[in-house]
Amino acid sequence: MTGSIAPQGWPLRPEDPRRLGAYELTARLGEGGMGRVYLGRSPAGQLVAVKMIRTDVAKGEEFRRRFRGEVARARQVPPFCTAEVLDADPDHDPPYLVIEYVDGPDLGTVVRERGPLSPANLYGLAIGVATALTAIHGAGVIHRDLKASNVLLAPGSPRVIDFGIAREVDTTARQTSTGELIGTVAYMAPERLEPAGRELTRAADVFAWGVVVAYAGTGRVPFPADSLPAMAVRILTQEPDLAGLTAELRDLVAEALAKDPARRPSARDLLDRLLVSGHQGVARAAGAPASDGLRSIPARPAPTPTRPPPPRWAPSPHGSAPPPASRHPPPRARRATQAPRYATQAPRYATQDAARRRGSAPRAPGRRRPAPRGPHGQPATGAGPRAPSSPSW
Repeated sequence: MTGSIAPQGWPLRPEDPRRLGAYELTARLGEGGMGRVYLGRSPAGQLVAVKMIRTDVAKGEEFRRRFRGEVARARQVPPFCTAEVLDADPDHDPPYLVIEYVDGPDLGTVVRERGPLSPANLYGLAIGVATALTAIHGAGVIHRDLKASNVLLAPGSPRVIDFGIAREVDTTARQTSTGELIGTVAYMAPERLEPAGRELTRAADVFAWGVVVAYAGTGRVPFPADSLPAMAVRILTQEPDLAGLTAELRDLVAEALAKDPARRPSARDLLDRLLVSGHQGVARAAGAPASDGLRSIPARPAPTPTRPPPPRWAPSPHGSAPPPASRHPPPRARRATQAPRYATQAPRYATQDAARRRGSAPRAPGRRRPAPRGPHGQPATGAGPRAPSSPSW
C-alpha cells in the first residue's frame, strides 16, 4: 500500500469501519490509491494488517477474479522475507486482505531521517531485497510496486510488503497526490513508461531493486527530477546517477537499471553475485584491501614439531647389553595363563572321586588299613611294606 504510514497508527475516523469480517480494526496504518491499511486484531489476539480495497476499484468482476488468483499465488511465497498473507475475502463488500503485521520502519523513512545506509547495512539490504524478489518470482508473482516505502526494516532482515496483490497498473494520478505519484514513477522501468507499453515482466522488479539500492546508498533516486514528465524522460533516455556507491555494487545496480529488460539480470542472479562479491565491496568501503573470499580466511598456524618419546632402552656407548627381560609376563599374557577361578575352588567330592579312581580313596580320620592275612586268618608274611595311610581331610 502506498502513502504515508504512521509507526503506531492513527486513530480511526468516523467513516472508518470498526470491523472487517472476523477482524477488529483498532488504528489506521496507511492510505493509498487502492484503499486503506488498518491495524487489526484477529480472534486469537494476533496483531495483523488489514488492507481494505476501495469500493469503486473492486466493483468489477474482473478485479475480484484477479484478486482471487493473486491471493492464491501470494500464499505460496515463503514468509521469511515478506509479510505473510494470512487471510482474504474477495467476495466481501468491500474486499479485504489480511497480512502479517511487521513492526519496523520503512526504508524511505529511515533514509529521510538518518541519511544513507552504511556500506555493511547497504549490502545486507541489497541481499535481503534480492532474496525476497527471488522468493516472490519463484511463486509466479510480480511485485509491480517495489519501492523504499514497501521495504520494512524489521529485526533480523528486511521484509518486502505489498507485492503482487491489488496493484494499480496504470500511472494515472487518480485521487493520488503529485508527490506520491512522482515517488512511484521513480521506481518504474522504462517499458512501463513507453506510450505503446509492454507486457509487465519480472525484469521490472529488478529495475525497481536497482532504484531501491541506489536510493538507500546515496539518499537520492538515480533519475532525479522536479516533475513527472522530466523524470519519465530521464528514465527513458538518460543514464542513472550512481555516484557514491562502491565499485562492485555500482556495476550490479547499473546492470539492473538497463533500458532493455533482456539485459537485466534475474533476481536469482542478483542474489548469487551479491553473495560472492558482497564482502569485497564492504572491505573496500571500510578501507581494507579486498581479496578472494577463500583467501581472506586466515590460515591455521602449522603445529609445533614435537620430539619423539625416548626409547625404553638406548644402547650404551660402551656396548653394554640391553637389560634382561622381566620374569613376569605382560599383564594380558599373565591373565591368559591364570586358571579360571572356578577351577581352583572345586568341591571336595570331586577330589575324592578322582582319588577313588586312582585306587587310593581317602578314609575317614583315625582308621587304619587292615593288614593282609593268610587263608586261615593268620597274618601274612612277606607281604612287603605296609602301604602308608592316606592323609586325613
